[in-house]
Amino acid sequence: MGVGVHRGPVVSGLIGSEGLTGYDVIGRTVNVASRVERLTRTHGVDILVTDATRAALDGRFRLRPMPAVAVKGIAGALATFAVEGFDADGRAR
Repeated sequence: MGVGVHRGPVVSGLIGSEGLTGYDVIGRTVNVASRVERLTRTHGVDILVTDATRAALDGRFRLRPMPAVAVKGIAGALATFAVEGFDADGRAR
């Protein structure tokens, strides 16, 4: 099982028609996160984050850069980082 994390705007709410609604999130951010999750298998890691997520983590996790790769629906190569750990107090080790 892999986890892909991306940061950005989404559309969220009850989506569907009368009698067939469910809470969901949609948008480019969700699509990128899905692609990143699939890349965990390619790179053989458990958790991958995008550069947008890395910037928001403010150094609290130890990250290893992974080779940037082209993914469907995204222009250019996507840079990702494997999460390798964190200290108990949330500081990078």
